[in-house]
Amino acid sequence: MNLSEYIKQQGISVYSLSKKSRVPYTTLCSICNGTADMMECRVSTLVKIADSLSVNLLDLINASLSVPPKYNFISSEIIIDSSDLPKALKNTITELEEYDRNNDTMFYECADMLYMMADRFLKDGAIDSETREKLIMKYPIA
Repeated sequence: MNLSEYIKQQGISVYSLSKKSRVPYTTLCSICNGTADMMECRVSTLVKIADSLSVNLLDLINASLSVPPKYNFISSEIIIDSSDLPKALKNTITELEEYDRNNDTMFYECADMLYMMADRFLKDGAIDSETREKLIMKYPIA
């Protein structure tokens, strides 16, 4: 099982793992989307990831050696009523869906922006925490 699968199995987002492990979000995204090799990470980073996921470090390392990275795009299982979302979020979702249709890796950059926007709109009271979590789970980076 690779890092993306561990994350998915535990029902968390890359963003949540980043906060819990204190490993930079961009580092985790790069590992999950295949632009960075987990084997090039510092041991201390791998320990933080394994500990935060409550998995054996050697299992995490072995999985990364044997399984190529796997892209995870939009989750069709999660339904979001977009009628009450701020216009900026609606526009970003439209972009994400187009990147998904085109199998374009710009999806990851756009999803990253969606996460930051969702945090800002949650703080401003424009969306609730349930909607924020649904957005992050529907449009996963990993």
